[in-house]
Amino acid sequence: MKLQILGCAGGIGGSEPYTTSLLIDQDVLLDAGTGLSRLSIEQLVAIDHVFISHCHLDHVAGLPLLMDAVFGKRSSPVTVHASAEVLHALKTHIFNWIIWPDFSTLPNADKPCMQYQEMQPGSTMNLGDRLISSLAVDHTPGSVAYWVRKADKGFVFTGDMASTPALWDSLAGQAALDMVIVDCSFPNAEAELALISRHFCPSSLIDDIAAIPESVEFYIYHLKPGQEVQIMEELRQNEHRIFKALKSGDDFDF
Repeated sequence: MKLQILGCAGGIGGSEPYTTSLLIDQDVLLDAGTGLSRLSIEQLVAIDHVFISHCHLDHVAGLPLLMDAVFGKRSSPVTVHASAEVLHALKTHIFNWIIWPDFSTLPNADKPCMQYQEMQPGSTMNLGDRLISSLAVDHTPGSVAYWVRKADKGFVFTGDMASTPALWDSLAGQAALDMVIVDCSFPNAEAELALISRHFCPSSLIDDIAAIPESVEFYIYHLKPGQEVQIMEELRQNEHRIFKALKSGDDFDF
């Protein structure tokens, strides 16, 4: 199983040029931010499944454009997986014939270009030899992390989140967990803003992940533009874990 980072920025104008989108093998996306713009039309057409962590614009901005790009070029619909709250937001606020056409009814309701599939937090989906589990996190209503694994290797993509002890408790000791991609959006000086907006700063992240073995690698994403260096410096002051900044173009094999 291959993971390619198409985008991982917490905004525009910083050291990372694209917002969040992760490509698994050739056919599965985790989130659909502006990182999708790195793909060719042939690569876009090959995407069968899109798993959305939450409905903030930097994580879904590429989804309407993806559907427009592949319309009429596929024999089966693209399936969008998310919690009930996130699917409701997509239907109501984006694919509503005002912001964007409703591709779940195009070219017609019987054979649409896009279909929705609710995935309840705590559930697991099998895609071939890959397992994808949805795990609830504290951010906006319906926000989830995704634990993706094959055999005894895998990773967690948390999406955006704040303190969620139940997540780490459920993952502690799992054999198929080699890496965590986790949000850390603000420096410690903006801890109050991080709390209000339900994101991590270095101190809150380090406290929250205490249950996870130190052998698990942590990659940081969603760093706010212009604050990337400061956030990573504060994380690296911790003597017990190694934190690495995720980058667009990173590739991992599981």
